[in-house]
Amino acid sequence: MVPKFYLLLFLLSMVCDEGSSNDHLYFNYNMIKIKGGTFTMGQNSGEGDEKPEHEVTISDFYISKYEVTVAEFRQFCIATDREMPKQPEWGWIDNHPIINTSWYDAQDYIDWLNSTMSEQYRLPTEAEFEYVIRNGGQSGVYPWSDDNSINENLADITFGLTNNSTRIWKNYNDGFAFTSPVGSFEPNQLGVYDINGNIWEWCHDSYSHYTNDAKNNPKGVENGEEKVGRGGSYTADPWHSRSASRSYVKPTFERPGFRLAKNL
Repeated sequence: MVPKFYLLLFLLSMVCDEGSSNDHLYFNYNMIKIKGGTFTMGQNSGEGDEKPEHEVTISDFYISKYEVTVAEFRQFCIATDREMPKQPEWGWIDNHPIINTSWYDAQDYIDWLNSTMSEQYRLPTEAEFEYVIRNGGQSGVYPWSDDNSINENLADITFGLTNNSTRIWKNYNDGFAFTSPVGSFEPNQLGVYDINGNIWEWCHDSYSHYTNDAKNNPKGVENGEEKVGRGGSYTADPWHSRSASRSYVKPTFERPGFRLAKNL
């Protein structure tokens, strides 16, 4: 089911005309209030950089219910006279998540949105992202239990057949070979959609290795060379769909999408 709210956006005049006003844009990001807490981050039986498991405390914050969509990002591109990212092979579909953005693209969008809407949006931190994936810090290899996938667009049977891949959830078929409209599946226990599926997402953090030390609202190292990506995607097999799974790439890498967060 495609959410009706995903974009309430209209133009009273052509936003691309010189002198057009930002007042002509309307956004509704449906932010979810997340109650903070203390949880165990990482997975000792996972990849090397997911170790050691360590205690993390998260303060209350907001996170957007859905990923930023193609339509939402397009308005930014029109308003700032910049090109859209590279179009994926399935084309641009307005209610699908934006894809092929760099970390800098995501930051530019957020800076523009904050200026336009007088807001203070940001990217979620890696710790916040895992906390939400874990339904508020619950333990377990997967957020839906340690069994077969539910409620996410992952590398399923349809993906395998379309892309000639055997690295899939072999007993799961979500019906999408590529991305899906945001909110097509049931939300997690916190009311957040597509948090561990659909598209890989940028986090605020620069990448760093974990330590045993307990941490309070960690944000990674200052000025690191790589940025963190989190969440499964339509290409994620069981190993890469785990709650603790993390990746890091140069901020210029153009593949992920993103969602918004905000301090309480």
